[in-house]
This record gives sequence, structure tokens and C-alpha cells, in this order.
Amino acid sequence: MRINSTKVINAIGIATTVIGIGLELLSSWVNDKQMEEIIEEKVNEALAKRENKKED
Repeated sequence: MRINSTKVINAIGIATTVIGIGLELLSSWVNDKQMEEIIEEKVNEALAKRENKKED
């Protein structure tokens, strides 16, 4: 049984595409989480400043 080289190349191309899409989605998710963390930190800083001004 001989495997056709065209089929192997096509399979590699499809696998590469699927892996690339998966990595792109993962990267996007990580970036979103980092942005959420930065926003939360800034909101907490702003609220702390607001509380400090009320106490003065």
C-alpha cells in the first residue's frame, strides 16, 4: 500500500492551518485576559483615589 505524496502534503497543509487557527484563538484569548486585568487594575486605582479624596 503506497501513500500518495499529494495526500500527505494536503494533510500537512490542513493540519498546519488548523494549528495556526488554534494558536491565533489562544493568542487572542490571552490578550483579552491581559486587557481585562489592566482595566481592572486601573479601575481599582481610580476607585482608591476617589475614596482618598472623600476622606480628605
